[in-house]
Amino acid sequence: MIEGTWIDLFEGSSFFENQTAADACGPHFHRAPWLAYYPSEATAEGVMVSANRQSGVFISEYGRYPVAAYHVKFVGRRKVSEFLGLGTLLGFGYGHLGAFGSEFQVERMMSIRPIPYVHCDVR
Repeated sequence: MIEGTWIDLFEGSSFFENQTAADACGPHFHRAPWLAYYPSEATAEGVMVSANRQSGVFISEYGRYPVAAYHVKFVGRRKVSEFLGLGTLLGFGYGHLGAFGSEFQVERMMSIRPIPYVHCDVR
């Protein structure tokens, strides 16, 4: 079982294994793996994720954006495409625009709990 914090924002889906939201929302934020999890809006999980999308704030050097955070436990696996550290430059990455060097693929979500009012400042 894999456990940690999922930060869900526009064009972003970052996962921090065995970390809290406070740990995740720091200077190393952009080195996190992508979380490949796309719940159907026809499910209770999908409805909850959709309703929670703007429950917090994400602040970066580019501005302020809505964000949601969750404590998750799931069955899945990690995929890595580092290729000598050049994977994302060569188009071997994951996530939005292939910009992530690795990803966690969710095969079965066991538990997902919203983290209310997250304030994620990564400046």
